[in-house]
Amino acid sequence: MYKSNGIYKNAKVAFCIHNIAYQGRFARADFDLLNLPDSFLPSFDFIDGHVKPVLGRKINWMKTGIVESDLVLTVSPHYVKELTYGPDKGVELDGVLRTKPLEIGIVNGMDVYEWDPSTDKYTSVKYDATTVTEAKALNKERLQAEVGLPVDSSIPVIVFVGRLEEQKGSDILIAAIPEFVGENVQIIVLGTGKKKMEEELMQLEVKYPNIARGIAKFNVPLAHMMFAGSDFIIVPNSHLFITWRTC
Repeated sequence: MYKSNGIYKNAKVAFCIHNIAYQGRFARADFDLLNLPDSFLPSFDFIDGHVKPVLGRKINWMKTGIVESDLVLTVSPHYVKELTYGPDKGVELDGVLRTKPLEIGIVNGMDVYEWDPSTDKYTSVKYDATTVTEAKALNKERLQAEVGLPVDSSIPVIVFVGRLEEQKGSDILIAAIPEFVGENVQIIVLGTGKKKMEEELMQLEVKYPNIARGIAKFNVPLAHMMFAGSDFIIVPNSHLFITWRTC
């Protein structure tokens, strides 16, 4: 929108869609608060009909980002396909994306320096491919002690680290945990997100004190400990047809 001004005149804009659900929908009257020329209103204009009955005309920041950008990116080639699959998958922006398609799906990567287990500053016991078996048991015991679970390296530990929202399958995970009652297993869930899911998460250790722990906060050191000390990392997903973010 400011490309015509000064140093931005020849600039190119790339817009990356990480999660299509978070679009920034606001009342149409709020456009006046932006102090933009009326010529930009069509880029913002959006008919909100995802929740029936139709909620009326609004402004939509994500739609504007798509329309006004030179290049639209997202987090994987499969997510590119999913976003144009239909109004449910594209959350009503699938039509806009079909007129100005996503060109590149950049697969998520990992910082190999931050997550190098041989130098990880957040884990007590460092390891590499030759020492992982011995180190895993020790890191598991440190993890169990950290979250207040019974310390026993022979117990399989399952972890989840991520956003608490339907797209991540967090609701599926929380609902499934009671199925593990009676099994020789421990489950640790770390994440923030929807208030209802956070509350359900916090109740896990009340209901299953020797099996589960739910930590509703952003905690980088604990996330590192969980990956280093767990036996299984669970990645549930609510999409059945095209898995979000897969390669």
